[in-house]
Amino acid sequence: MTVRRPAVQAAAVLAAWALLLVAVWFLGQHKLANATGRMQLGAMPLFGSWEWHVESYLFAPIIVGALVIVVLPVIAARWRWRYAVLATALAAVAFSLALAFAHSHPRTWTDLDHHYASNAHFVDDAGGFGPFLQGYTGLQLEGVYPVHLQSHPPGLVLFFWGAARIGLEGLLFQNALIKLAVAAAVAAALVIARDVAGERLARRAAPFLVVAPAAFWQNTADLIFAGVTLAAVACLILATSRTGARAAVLAVAGGLLAGAALMLSFSAALLALPVLVVALWRRRWAALLGGGALAAAVVLAPLLWGYWWLEGLQTTRVRYYAGVAAFRGYWYFLLANLAVLALALGPATAVALARLRERRMWIVVGSCLAAVAVADLSGMSSSETERIWQPFMPLLLLAGCALSRPRAWLGLQLAVAVVLAAALRVQW
Repeated sequence: MTVRRPAVQAAAVLAAWALLLVAVWFLGQHKLANATGRMQLGAMPLFGSWEWHVESYLFAPIIVGALVIVVLPVIAARWRWRYAVLATALAAVAFSLALAFAHSHPRTWTDLDHHYASNAHFVDDAGGFGPFLQGYTGLQLEGVYPVHLQSHPPGLVLFFWGAARIGLEGLLFQNALIKLAVAAAVAAALVIARDVAGERLARRAAPFLVVAPAAFWQNTADLIFAGVTLAAVACLILATSRTGARAAVLAVAGGLLAGAALMLSFSAALLALPVLVVALWRRRWAALLGGGALAAAVVLAPLLWGYWWLEGLQTTRVRYYAGVAAFRGYWYFLLANLAVLALALGPATAVALARLRERRMWIVVGSCLAAVAVADLSGMSSSETERIWQPFMPLLLLAGCALSRPRAWLGLQLAVAVVLAAALRVQW
């Protein structure tokens, strides 16, 4: 009976996971048939189009994924902690690169350049740093900027503008930045898990941060948002478990990174929830208040040049509903967004969430699920959550620590990722 019960539970969860995807697909076909405008979702509810391309390139993620499945659980369990974290981060970069290579879309390696780096000229067009910030929200509202600039604060464009001035530019730099952010996000998630739930569970979760369908979409600016935001969350959470100078240094680093994250993406504010929950649980407010004050200072500093973050958020909402979101609607994507997240996290994570009994790990995973719920209910994510919600995914993938016999579950995750690489064409 004890052997049969987990198997029955796993079968039920996997069936529910698949049923959710099928139901959302059928509802999506009905929505497409009755659409009053162009929703730009050829793989409804995913962005892109279904197009089988079974080529030799697919061997890259199969080989890399299989190697990770064989080796990483041993490394994560036995190596010294710092080396286990480094190995996991490098494995995440390798698997992400392998999936990008297998995808082989012409725009795979140029997305960051197309949407952000090549738009750095707007800074010089405006007359420099100050005039650009002063006029940013107004031009946002008028729809002068491309859609990604209409949807985000000016931080990333300013970063690429500044980087170009010291000679850091080009596709190699841009894609290296994305993969560095992938590594940072994975490392930050592991550090958070260890600090809150303990090293044993963090080590068990490590391979699941690497081999997940979500890695298929790790070629956009959203990974930069994820890396910076989760690094900020990690520093602030670590500050709540330390005292003295170490706590102060971590709070300062976390606050500055949090402010930078908010200037990159409005949604970074939602990942304050795990920090708040951990601080409440530990009753440690000094580090949180200090880090929060520094983050606020970073966000308020652009007011010196006329840019106000909250005004930018409101402007983004106006532009969002003036665009494709007006056609996509609210109620269908309230469910479809969660189905897409379930696909990105993979079937093993669905089973892991059902099996997770460790209260301390639930502090991390549960608070992140609450952040996802807020994002979903906000109506600011009408599809494309396979990309937009990347900053949330590493903390949710930590639930994999609940799974025994990890290699079998990781094999299932790999299979879903490879099928996506073979079946879905997407411009990022």
